[in-house]
Amino acid sequence: MAGKSTSWVVVALLVLMASLMIGPAREDSATVDETTFLSAGYSYWTGNRFYLVPDHSPLGQMLPAMPLLVMNVRLSESAKALIEGRAGYPWAVRWKGEPAALTQLYPQGRNDWYFVSTPESQILGQMLVYDGTNDGDAMMLAGRLVQILVTLGVGLIIFLWVRRVSSNNLAALLGLGLWVFNPHALAYGHLIITDPEGALGIVAALYTFALLLEKPTVRMAAICGAMTGLALLLKYTSMMLVPMYLVLGLIYRQNLRHAPVKWGKLLLIAAGALWATVLLAYFPHWSPPPPISQAQAQLLGVPGWLPAFRPLLIPGEFFKVLALKLAQSSWGHDGYLMGEWSTRGWWYYFPLAFTVKSPAAFLVLVGVAVVLALKRFQSMRPLELVPWVGAALYLGVSMTSRVNVGVRHLLPIIALLCIGIACAARYASKDMYRKVIYTLFGWQAVAAVWAYPLYIPYYSELVGGAQNGYKYLVDSNYDWGQDAKRLKKFLDARGIQHIYLDYFGTQYSIEYLKIPNTRVGPEEARQIKQGVLVVSVSELVRPGWEWLRETRQPIARVADTLFVYQFP
Repeated sequence: MAGKSTSWVVVALLVLMASLMIGPAREDSATVDETTFLSAGYSYWTGNRFYLVPDHSPLGQMLPAMPLLVMNVRLSESAKALIEGRAGYPWAVRWKGEPAALTQLYPQGRNDWYFVSTPESQILGQMLVYDGTNDGDAMMLAGRLVQILVTLGVGLIIFLWVRRVSSNNLAALLGLGLWVFNPHALAYGHLIITDPEGALGIVAALYTFALLLEKPTVRMAAICGAMTGLALLLKYTSMMLVPMYLVLGLIYRQNLRHAPVKWGKLLLIAAGALWATVLLAYFPHWSPPPPISQAQAQLLGVPGWLPAFRPLLIPGEFFKVLALKLAQSSWGHDGYLMGEWSTRGWWYYFPLAFTVKSPAAFLVLVGVAVVLALKRFQSMRPLELVPWVGAALYLGVSMTSRVNVGVRHLLPIIALLCIGIACAARYASKDMYRKVIYTLFGWQAVAAVWAYPLYIPYYSELVGGAQNGYKYLVDSNYDWGQDAKRLKKFLDARGIQHIYLDYFGTQYSIEYLKIPNTRVGPEEARQIKQGVLVVSVSELVRPGWEWLRETRQPIARVADTLFVYQFP
C-alpha cells in the first residue's frame, strides 16, 4: 500500500474512532470519578497546590481540564471554600486503613499536607459541574474531547511502532484497527479519568525504551528518560515501567555487557532526564514533606519510609502520590466478582475481567499471535518483544493488587497487545492464516460498531453480552453512573413523574437533570406501597437488595444498567 494512501487510511481510522466516542461523550452522564478529576485539574491550573485528589498524578488531571481555562467557569462560595480548605467533611480518609472521624485522626488540628481530601474533592467536583452555576454538559464534553485526542494519540503510537518494525503498512494498519475497534478503548477513552493518559504514557515510554535497546544513543536515552518521567506524571501505575525495564535489560544483557561503560552513561542520562521532567512539572513546589510525629503517622497509616527519608524526598508532592498509591494497593478496595464481595481482591480478577470484557475475536487473535511470536522468540527484535514482555509484566503486577475495581486499568495492556498481534501477523506464512487473522479483525470491528454507543457495559459474546454482564463484574466495568441522561429520556417517554432511586453515581447529576426522586436504600424501599423504583445494578447486587432480587422482576432496564420496578 502506497505511503500517501496509507496516511489517508490512518486518518480515516482515527476519525472513525473519534466518531464512535463523541456520541457516548455527549450521551453519557458523568461517571463516578469524572467531576472529581475535572475540578482538581482546574484547581491546579488556577494556581492551587496539589491538594485535591492527592493519590493521582497531577498532569493526568490537568490535561482534560485545559478547556475550562477558556470557558466562563464560575465558582460558588461553597466551592471556593472547599478549594481553599476553609470547608471540609466531618470524616477523613487514612493513607492506609478505614476512614475515621476528622477529630479522631487530627486531634491537634488538621495537617493539610498529610490530609487525604477524597470527600472534599468529590463534593467539589459535583458542585463545580452540576450545582447550576456553570453549564455542566459543556464542561464535561470539553474535557472528554481532550480525552478522545489522548486515546487517538495511543492509536497513532501503535501504528508508528508496528510500521517501525516492518515496512508492511498493512500490519501497521491492523494494529491501529485493533485499537480503533476495541470496546475497552471506546468505553474508557472518552471519559475524564486518568486511564487513557496512563495508556499513552506507558506505551510511549516502552516505545522509546525499545528504540534505545536497538539504537543506544545519548539522544535516545534522554528521550526515553523524559518520556518515562512524563508517564509517571500522567498516571502513577507507570511505576510498572521499572520492572519492565529490568526484565528487558536481563533479556538483552549480552548487549549491555559488550559496552558496560557506554550503557552506564546512557542510564545516567536517562535518569537525569526523568528527574528533570518531574522537577519541571512540580516547579516551584520543591520542598520535602513536612515533619510528622511517629504517633500521627501511625494513626494516619503513612508508610514508615516516607517520614524516615523525608529530607531527601524532593519534590514532596511527587513522593506523596507514590506513597498513597502503594498504601492503597496493599490495603485494598471494596470489589465485586461473580456474586462475591471482597476488600482484599482476587488474584485472578484482572485475567477474568479481560476475558469476559473482550470480544471473542480479540481473544482468539491474542492466542494466535502468541503462538506465532513464540516460534520466533529467539530472533525477535526489541521492538517486537517489548510489547509482549510489557503486557505480561503489567498483568502479573496487576494480579498482586488488592484494588479490583475495573478492567479500565488494563488499557495499557490492550494497546500493547494490539502492537504484538500486528507484529506477529507478519509471521503468518500461508494466505489462509492471514485470511483468518483479518477475518477475526473484521469480526471484532463488527462487534464494536454493533455495541455503539453503550461501550461501558460491553461484555463478550462468550458470556452472553451486556445483558448478562452484571453477573460477573459491576462498578466501572458495567454501571458507573453513566446512564442518568438515558434514565431521564425513559421517564419522560413514559410520563413517569416521580421515582424512588438508589443510584450508583453523582446525585448532583440527577438533580441537574431535574429528575424528581426520593433516594432510598434497601430497607427504605421495603416500605414502598406504590410507585416506581429504579436501582443501579452496582447497588442491586449488594447483599441488602437480595430481597428485591428474589421477590420481583424488573419491568424494564434502562441501558442494561438501571433496573426499573413497579409497586405494587
